[in-house]
Amino acid sequence: MATFIKNRLIIFILSSFLFFNVLPAMSIDPKIDDLSSLLERSTGLKKIDVLNELSVAYDTISYIKSLDYANQALELTRKYKSKKEIAMSLDRIGRVQFFLSNYDQSINYYMESLNILEGIGDKKTISKLYNNIGGVYLHLANYEKALEYLQKGWDIAEGIAYKEMIYRLSNNLGIAYMKLANYDKALEYYKKTLNNCIETGNTKIMGPCLNNIGMVYWYLEDYHKALEYYLESLRIGEKNRDKWSISNASRNIGEVYIKLQDYNNSLLYLNKGLKIAQEIDSKHLIKDCDVTLSELCYAKGDYKKAYEYHKLYSDIKDSIFSKEIGKNIAEMEVKFQTFKKEKEIELLKNENEINVLKLKKQRIQRNSLIISSLFILLLIIILYNRFLLKKKTNKQLEIAIKKISKSEADLKESNDTKDKFFTIISHDLKGPFSSLLGFSDILVTEAEKYDRDAIVEFSKIINTSAHHLFDLVENLLLWAGSQSDKLQNNPEKVNLRELCVKNISVLKNSAEEKNIALHQEIPENQYVYVDRNIASTVIRNLISNAIKFTNSGGTVSITSVEKDNLIEISVIDTGIGISEENRKKLFRIDTHYSTDGTSAEKGTGLGLITCKEFIEKAGGEIWMEGEQGNGSSFKFTLPISN
Repeated sequence: MATFIKNRLIIFILSSFLFFNVLPAMSIDPKIDDLSSLLERSTGLKKIDVLNELSVAYDTISYIKSLDYANQALELTRKYKSKKEIAMSLDRIGRVQFFLSNYDQSINYYMESLNILEGIGDKKTISKLYNNIGGVYLHLANYEKALEYLQKGWDIAEGIAYKEMIYRLSNNLGIAYMKLANYDKALEYYKKTLNNCIETGNTKIMGPCLNNIGMVYWYLEDYHKALEYYLESLRIGEKNRDKWSISNASRNIGEVYIKLQDYNNSLLYLNKGLKIAQEIDSKHLIKDCDVTLSELCYAKGDYKKAYEYHKLYSDIKDSIFSKEIGKNIAEMEVKFQTFKKEKEIELLKNENEINVLKLKKQRIQRNSLIISSLFILLLIIILYNRFLLKKKTNKQLEIAIKKISKSEADLKESNDTKDKFFTIISHDLKGPFSSLLGFSDILVTEAEKYDRDAIVEFSKIINTSAHHLFDLVENLLLWAGSQSDKLQNNPEKVNLRELCVKNISVLKNSAEEKNIALHQEIPENQYVYVDRNIASTVIRNLISNAIKFTNSGGTVSITSVEKDNLIEISVIDTGIGISEENRKKLFRIDTHYSTDGTSAEKGTGLGLITCKEFIEKAGGEIWMEGEQGNGSSFKFTLPISN
């Protein structure tokens, strides 16, 4: 974009150079010749009319000449005509100044005209002037100022039912609001334009208007609504046999279907849009279809095809850029030839024809040399910019390919890790199931061989295995939920002390069975911003682990401290601790660390992994401190506020 703006600026400077060196001359256009002859014979009010006609005639040839005649007309209008006609003459000059990119001058003339018209009370022309001023500010990207004047024009035009200006103003207001990302307002005015089209039966404007409305819904990410308007725009385009509109609407529909993950329909419409774009040889539409097809292939995981379409998009973008530059240069050459012709004709009319002709030729030669030099410089800049653009595009593609390769490697590593993890889990599941099946089979088939004490012992083993299996499955389901993004995370303001007391009461019996004291030292009014179920699961899991690995007569304590807008919670036990080597295996899915408790309680190996997943989803961190033989301290953080 920066390169494009820079190139346009160079062309504009060169064009300005040509315009401002144009001398008053007769054009070879027959209409202008006739008007010029008539001007020489005209006086008074008739001369004003001829000057205005000449100004309009030069609009497509030389804005400098157009401005010159408009200024002459204004000078005479101030002497002989009414205030309204003076205002119209000022409006004419404001328009020419706009096309000369003299935006401040354009606004000044429009404002002077507006002041006169407000004194007269010509509401129709006032609404038109407000639209003109708003248009200048739209061009300057001053959308707030544009809205101010466009809204004034709208209020007047609507008050007098001036339908032509209502349509123009509603469309410009829609553009301004869309540029300001005020999509509700943009929709309001675009729909007013659409209603006007429906009332007047103007299907030619209706199609693009429906497309604009679809674009607003696209920005609002309401893809179903965007699709509805794009499809209607396509229908109108097909009815009008407007191939450009058909291709553009088809591409937009394909883009929406990518968002809706309906890749088959997306491909169908994108191919349709591309085919029609190729039929009418619209490079811009072909470029848009290619880049959207690249996005579709990337979404489908066909990275090779995505790269091929992106390459086609890049090539045609370069082609368009070169063509636009060539067109601008050709236009400048035509203007230069016109400029030369005007000079030659003017020289032939001069009284001192020979001397003046020599001077004019010298000036032409000088200007030709300057223009030729500028052409050469411009071509060098174009070629250099194209080289830089090509280099940048290739670099971006190289980076994209590297990212794709890295993503594939990361995905493979993740899958390998999970495969290993599930292999371990399947092994852990076999143990409890073996106990359950083995001892239950004995009770079913051979119960009469054993006394009551043996049967009670078998039942205890079955019960222990069932509990262990339940814990393993429960933790596995929790972990799986966190991995598939189905875990509900609805954070709220939670009293931490109440949460800890509740979970301690749940585990109180387990602690009493091992003669372990549970303590909590949480301040009464300490709050955290977290999902209540997530926090409960983590606290309960850590307390349960602490009880499991603490000897009879030990203690488990829960404390908290505020640090940097976070609450750091610690679950501290006086248990057997964890060795340095095993501490490295904690919280990792690939190591699946698990060991028996002090009373031979079985662990699942999933508890700490689940805790880590939950805490990170809640916006905190979790870690472990302590040495083997000196107890453990598991710490984690939770945010105080959102």
